[in-house]
Amino acid sequence: MGTTVAITGVNSYFASTLLPLLQADPDVDRIIGIDTAPWKGGYDKVAFFREDIRAEGIAEILRGVDALYHLAFVVGEIRDKQKTRDINVNGSRNVFEACAKNGVRKIVYTSSMTVYGARPDTPLGLTEDAPLARHEDSYYSVSKVEMEGFVEAFSREHPEITCTVLRAALLCGPRIHNMFSQLWSMKVGALPLGRVPHNQFVHEQDMGEALHLALKKDLPGVYNVTADDAIPTHGCFRAAGVRIVPLPPSLLRATANLAFRLGLFPAGGGWASVGEYTIFGSSEKFKKATGWRPRYTSAETFQSFLEARKRPGNKKLTQSLVAFLLQYRTAVKAFLRTTNAGFKLGKVPWIRGVFPWTDPRKNSITYLPVGEHVAYKEEEILPQTVHNLIDKASVHVIMDRCACRFGEGCTNHPIDIGCMFMGESALSMPETVRRRVTREEAHAHVDRAISAGLVPMTGKVRYDNDAFLIPDRKKLLAVCFCCHCCCMMRYYKYMPAEQLDQVMPRPEGFHLEVTDACTGCGTCVAYCGWDAIRVENGRAVHSDKCRGCGRCALHCPEKAVEITIRNPQAVRDVENRLLGYVEID
Repeated sequence: MGTTVAITGVNSYFASTLLPLLQADPDVDRIIGIDTAPWKGGYDKVAFFREDIRAEGIAEILRGVDALYHLAFVVGEIRDKQKTRDINVNGSRNVFEACAKNGVRKIVYTSSMTVYGARPDTPLGLTEDAPLARHEDSYYSVSKVEMEGFVEAFSREHPEITCTVLRAALLCGPRIHNMFSQLWSMKVGALPLGRVPHNQFVHEQDMGEALHLALKKDLPGVYNVTADDAIPTHGCFRAAGVRIVPLPPSLLRATANLAFRLGLFPAGGGWASVGEYTIFGSSEKFKKATGWRPRYTSAETFQSFLEARKRPGNKKLTQSLVAFLLQYRTAVKAFLRTTNAGFKLGKVPWIRGVFPWTDPRKNSITYLPVGEHVAYKEEEILPQTVHNLIDKASVHVIMDRCACRFGEGCTNHPIDIGCMFMGESALSMPETVRRRVTREEAHAHVDRAISAGLVPMTGKVRYDNDAFLIPDRKKLLAVCFCCHCCCMMRYYKYMPAEQLDQVMPRPEGFHLEVTDACTGCGTCVAYCGWDAIRVENGRAVHSDKCRGCGRCALHCPEKAVEITIRNPQAVRDVENRLLGYVEID
């Protein structure tokens, strides 16, 4: 049998550098992913557990694990500093103790170069034997230094476990999306007056390779993982287009603390302390132990971030307006409420007959249920419909995030898995909130969404034309990755079933049956966004408003909901129906 690897903080930026390598590693059979945020998906080796690292259940989850990466840590600042320490220190200790209890053979812990402290007398070229110095006003520095002391003691107590500590420089690259990228995206920032700090980075690709090597080799002890150079902090902000206001260090810390409390700044004064002077380390020990070499300099690493965030400007006023509104959760939420009110007009017979959003001549939308609980007459499964359409389309566009989940503040599914659009009209969407992708990237996006527990729904949706202020030329096909809690497509539920059958038909050949195994627990009711299920006499009953998303079967604890696609040509029939509404090639 191969290796079972566990990762705490599996949704983290650090984990994103490692997961592709573990997925491709033939020696790794299974990945146990642990996080408090919804699983982002994209890797079929991952078995995801939504759990807090402070929970007692961590020990049970880690049963049978061979190696663990402890990446869960509060980096982006939150107001509750007691909770921050509880997660960073007590949660980390809980994970290590659970590893010892389960006989985990290897632990890789990501620390930080900040443990050396940013002082005026901090030497350059820091090696692993340099003394640690924490900044008392920095929750991050204090937690990292405290945890290194714990790991050192834990290693002595458990010599049977190989404990590897990787002190990483500032992780950066094309996919960075955190507190630091926020700072580099502001119009105005501040740096300490009279100081000339430099940033030492490590590229996300280099970090991923370092993490993977820590699994493949036995590396007890502490290792710096950094690029071989550093670049001026002021130059980074200047290159990112941020106007810098120099402030005396004490005033900078006070200003940052106040701005953070007011929600105007993503980081408080502790981060100003950590960045006041240069922390520059040497990775020679790690290089000699593994043969690892950074492929990117710090300058190249930061440039890769700048290149990745470049987007063409919006060419039209309408694009700029839509993009502006999509930046603000309150605006998106208000728009969703207005949309909901608009769909309620579908209750009025004479209105829904002429209303564009409910007109069957302008809309045809279908869920494509996923999962092993769906039985087919043929081997081809319904989500293949989307992949076939991707292959036929000449234009593929993916939104940076799901507007519905963003507006509703979804806590059940990833916000960064956005809708996909195909067809020439997709190019009229705001360029600053979407990206054009290749066919291969489009296929991968679908697979990632499904692995994250989302259900694809595709079709011609007239509402999208109006929401994005795009004329309806029948050249816009939507693929929405729906959740039961936030998706605006639920607003169609106000229409009667006979109208729904014309606008949002179930897949051709769809059949659903609730078996005698049903206990009437109501789980299916909770996961139905259409109010189409009720429990009667201890058994779930589906109304004719059911649109065939399959979530009831997916989440039924008794496996009492059986879905069968009785039409062997279902994929082709759905595809042909949709292509009768929209041109995408």
